[in-house]
Amino acid sequence: MVKGIIFDWTETLSEGSRKLFPRTKDTLEELHSRGYALGLVSLAGHGIQNRREDILATGVWDYFQIVIVDTVKTLEQYLECMKSLGSIPEDTLVVDDRILRGITLGNTLGCKTVWLRGLKYGNELPTQEIEVPTYTIHSIEEILEII
Repeated sequence: MVKGIIFDWTETLSEGSRKLFPRTKDTLEELHSRGYALGLVSLAGHGIQNRREDILATGVWDYFQIVIVDTVKTLEQYLECMKSLGSIPEDTLVVDDRILRGITLGNTLGCKTVWLRGLKYGNELPTQEIEVPTYTIHSIEEILEII
């Protein structure tokens, strides 16, 4: 049973810094209303403070129990996120658009993983078992069908 969900930001929930994908806000609202603990781990390519401001500007910050923004993604950040969500790897979903980052990190920890196979990294296919996602979706609202 899924208890916590950890999302990536750019190309997963947002098209760009401050533009959410269609249905992102509705999907987060639905997940929140169903009682899932939501977290966010995001890379800050244009600065940590800028990324935080971007997320705040979209109006979805309050759906997350924890937001981690850094210049790298690490296993420790995902563990910190799970601790805050009150979940363990076996009941955590990691949702990311990158096989080589979020999906691999989530799989390494033993989480279920959801690859949002979008346009930008849709051709970044798994080449090793650790990179194979549990689920593949093409738009964020499809996560509602998985859980």
